[in-house]
Amino acid sequence: MDTGGRYNPGTNSWTAPSPTNAPAGRYRHTAVWTRSEMIVWGGFNGPFNTGGRYDPSTDSWTPTSTTNAPAGRARHTAVWTDSEMIVWGI
Repeated sequence: MDTGGRYNPGTNSWTAPSPTNAPAGRYRHTAVWTRSEMIVWGGFNGPFNTGGRYDPSTDSWTPTSTTNAPAGRARHTAVWTDSEMIVWGI
């Protein structure tokens, strides 16, 4: 599935994020939080070497670049360094 939900604990409610430009549905992907965006990358149903950046303040997705991206993978780890996402593993 390429769907998800945004949970607001203040109102105890869920809303669906915009599906426009969302990455294709996947599992075994990774996601990191940059303090302003969620970056989703990799995963299986491929495996994918693609992803997307979700900005909750604008409810919008931007595809990640595939230029020089690592090969697709689905059992990897990703971390956020405060300036970039590092992906490692198979």
